[in-house]
Amino acid sequence: MDFKKIITSAVFVFTFAFAAYSQANLEFEKMAHDFGDVPAGKDTLWTEFKFKNTGSEALTISDVKTSCDCTLAEWPKEAIQPGKSGVIKGGFKIEGKEGRFEKQIIIFGNTSPAMTMIDLKGNVAPKK
Repeated sequence: MDFKKIITSAVFVFTFAFAAYSQANLEFEKMAHDFGDVPAGKDTLWTEFKFKNTGSEALTISDVKTSCDCTLAEWPKEAIQPGKSGVIKGGFKIEGKEGRFEKQIIIFGNTSPAMTMIDLKGNVAPKK
């Protein structure tokens, strides 16, 4: 193998390795929230999931899905720069619900893995 091929191979491997580590990283303070026991009602329960981009690239959340129509999510639409923080708000509509619940918020972004799930859970007391 000649010197040019060795250098070309080394540059390719280094570039690939650098690209693999050069990305955004979504690090949450907590991955789940338990509302505990809540009385029946017409409210929506809300909590905040604070996160930080601990990666080397700007974090872009491309989409957020929820596991059902009774679960809501609000998220930053602008890029979160490395070292900066943001909040994803998670909500659960309790109207007409009773009993235990566990729902997911699924976040898609330029991270590895590209999908992150956070959980909402609790127990809605029966109507009296």
